[in-house]
Amino acid sequence: MTTEEKTVPTPELLSLKDLEQRYRLSPSTIKRERWEQKQVKQNKMKPEDVRNLNGFGYSTKPIFMYGKLYYEKQDVLDFIDSKREQSPKDRVDG
Repeated sequence: MTTEEKTVPTPELLSLKDLEQRYRLSPSTIKRERWEQKQVKQNKMKPEDVRNLNGFGYSTKPIFMYGKLYYEKQDVLDFIDSKREQSPKDRVDG
């Protein structure tokens, strides 16, 4: 055996409260989007009636632990990066 062991970095998990404090993502909106997603899967709601099909709660998979929802930090950052717009200067310059 070698002295170097391969370690897999543990992803940082963020609760709904952490998402609100750090990234200003509303926990109630995330819960509503998850509820809407469940309604669509059960054919109780049409996808056209969903407020935001691209929302965080609708598009990001949570981790359930101890009866709470957690999200991986990298998933949150990827979602935020996907929603960023170019600055006006970058849009003009191409």
